[in-house]
Amino acid sequence: MKKILPGLMLLTALSLHIPVAYSQSMDTDEARHNTSQSVANKLDLNVASLAELQTLPGVGVSKAKAIIDYREQVGPFLEVAQLTEVKGIGNKMLSKIQSLVKVN
Repeated sequence: MKKILPGLMLLTALSLHIPVAYSQSMDTDEARHNTSQSVANKLDLNVASLAELQTLPGVGVSKAKAIIDYREQVGPFLEVAQLTEVKGIGNKMLSKIQSLVKVN
């Protein structure tokens, strides 16, 4: 009995750690997939429609129109930070949406 107990303890310990390690590797793979997906799903400020721009947090009809008016009058956005030049969008708003938009 004394020889069996350490073996059972070892098997129990191993069986508890294998799912955790597997779960961690799955989380890492899933995080990589989500990151690549989020980059692909960013709105391009230079082609986004009025409806698409309104999906951004804090952007309603008037701010979406202001973004479109800006790109029509000034030209395409060269960088995301340029959004602060749009009426009604400041640094606080930019920090909320900059991870959701891109410029091509």
